Amino acid sequence: MPRFRSRNRHRDCSSNGALGLKISYINAVADMCDAAGGDISQIVEILGIDPRIGSGGMRPGIGYGGGCLPKDVRAFTASARQLGADRAAALLRAAEDINESRTDVAMDLIRDALGDRSVRNAQITVWGAAFKPGTNDVRESPALALAHALQQAGATVTVHDPQAVATAMTRNPELDYTDDLPASVDGAELVVLATEWPEYGQADPRDLAGRAARPLLVDCRTTLDPEPWRAAGWTVRQLGRPGK
Repeated sequence: MPRFRSRNRHRDCSSNGALGLKISYINAVADMCDAAGGDISQIVEILGIDPRIGSGGMRPGIGYGGGCLPKDVRAFTASARQLGADRAAALLRAAEDINESRTDVAMDLIRDALGDRSVRNAQITVWGAAFKPGTNDVRESPALALAHALQQAGATVTVHDPQAVATAMTRNPELDYTDDLPASVDGAELVVLATEWPEYGQADPRDLAGRAARPLLVDCRTTLDPEPWRAAGWTVRQLGRPGK
């Protein structure tokens, strides 16, 4: 019978498995909101009121990454399968499937936001390279996965990150990088927020609108207050929220 290497490892995989399920759940609900024209932020607010659930980890986005969470969810899924706990394995595998689909979901939103403009040859800026804010870790980074997918689709991609440019260049040297936030927007036809660094929420949308070729922002982390950006002339699209 398979066993975890230690009690602590069992605990870590269990807790990260639960977090993976929670993140994938809210992303699935965000997809339902997109299909129905609903607003995921209202659902997250309601869930946060319920003491049995809480809103921690309930921000929809382009999925989880890093060196631990994806690996632990995979390990927990494999252990459930090996133990013959097929229903548990299926549940965990469903969470993995949703997480693995997030790049495709983001690409669909980007194509919709661009309208008649093809992704091919578009000048696109991706804000974020680290898998989460506050680190330079880019292991299994959803932001870099999305940047790579955009480049594969023919876009000219520039990636900005406050801390992770050096590590990202090592892992994904095929992309262009800058650590200058205002300059990253110069000539951009689309800006994609892919890692929820506070620097992006603190940026001046009016100043940046004047530097972009087209003030179009796709917030793939549903982290910005869209109204100041719209007031500054930006068109803002967010996962799970009605577009304007």
